[in-house]
Amino acid sequence: MPALRSTPVDRPRVLAVLWTVLIVAACSIPGRDLPEMDVVGLDKLVHFTLFAGLGWLWMRALHRPLKKRMWRVLTAGLAFAVLTELYQGLLPFDRIPDPYDALANALGLGTALLYFRHRTHRARRADEGASG
Repeated sequence: MPALRSTPVDRPRVLAVLWTVLIVAACSIPGRDLPEMDVVGLDKLVHFTLFAGLGWLWMRALHRPLKKRMWRVLTAGLAFAVLTELYQGLLPFDRIPDPYDALANALGLGTALLYFRHRTHRARRADEGASG
């Protein structure tokens, strides 16, 4: 009987998929079950943070040239940002799509991508300086 080979786990991809599922699950919680947010703008900060995490994790998970990876994550992430809001409008309970939530999602995603690109370029320059 042949020995079973273990398949290496792509941890960044697993984390990115889990984070994506977490966002869908969070969007599926009835509004009455969510905690009250007395701080103005806290809801938008949560959206920003969730989508910044999404962008960062998917940038780490995909193994493509940086520019191609950024465009893929940006395109899919923006579509996901809008679709999660539209999805909330389709739910049979008290969830309301909010264009400002979609904007916070997009801003979080964009910030993560720009920061990822900045860190990648900085690391590349440091490597070139060390070898040169």
